Amino acid sequence: MSEQEQIQKVFKDVHEHQRVAELIQKFSTNKGNVQKIALEGLDFTDCRQILDLGCAFGSFTEKLKGRVAADATTMGVDIIAAYEPLYLAACGRASIRGQFFSTGSPILKTFPKRSFDLALCSYALYFFPEVIPEVARLLRPEGIFAVITHYRRNTGELIDLTKRILETNGLLQEKDLPLEIINNRFSSDNGEALLKPWFGRVEIIDFTNTLVFSREDTEYLLEYFRFKSPLYLTDTGLDAEAVLPMILGNLERASSERNGMTISKDDRIFVCSAPRCGGIEP
Repeated sequence: MSEQEQIQKVFKDVHEHQRVAELIQKFSTNKGNVQKIALEGLDFTDCRQILDLGCAFGSFTEKLKGRVAADATTMGVDIIAAYEPLYLAACGRASIRGQFFSTGSPILKTFPKRSFDLALCSYALYFFPEVIPEVARLLRPEGIFAVITHYRRNTGELIDLTKRILETNGLLQEKDLPLEIINNRFSSDNGEALLKPWFGRVEIIDFTNTLVFSREDTEYLLEYFRFKSPLYLTDTGLDAEAVLPMILGNLERASSERNGMTISKDDRIFVCSAPRCGGIEP
């Protein structure tokens, strides 16, 4: 299965994606909004052309309400066409004219150099870190690239538990689960090194967080894992439909025995400026 197919499998149910985003907010110990924090202190008064990569239902774009030029327009890029009405609705709430492209990141190559004042990317750059040079090419000299990503050990407790369950049942075939491979492409650990050749300034802001599910909240923990499960099991050589109930059963027991579960959910924000169209030598 291609990576695009994996992404489609996880995020095709756009309303369930929204539901899980709400669950994350509900069970987070840090009640701040990471997207708002990523934009704090930045002046977008003259910002007219915006690019939102992996835009989903437009939550990052919506945080620009009242902060950009009155004639600002935004281009949302994703690979799931079903997000279009939700993204455009978010643009409407932000009073920003919106466009949506379901062609994915390859469309970036069709845009002229220095086309955008601002690029956004929230929890998506690990799917396509190779576009960083393109983003630098597309930003104007005063442009900003605001990126939110996970810590490398994001949801490590669930990853470890899944691997132990698979190993106990003789089913663990690879050292890393697909989710670990994806996270490792662009995370808190390597994000700065990947961005610095293309931006003269990279500011780092950490967003410390955990998800706390009590024993009584176990159903929500299972819902969260069920939604994310294709990123744990796809292309592992396992029959995901057969294995998932076993993992969910073990997860439910573990939550009961531990009187709930705490899940690591730390994020890192990179605010990049001074784009270098040609990059620099590493």
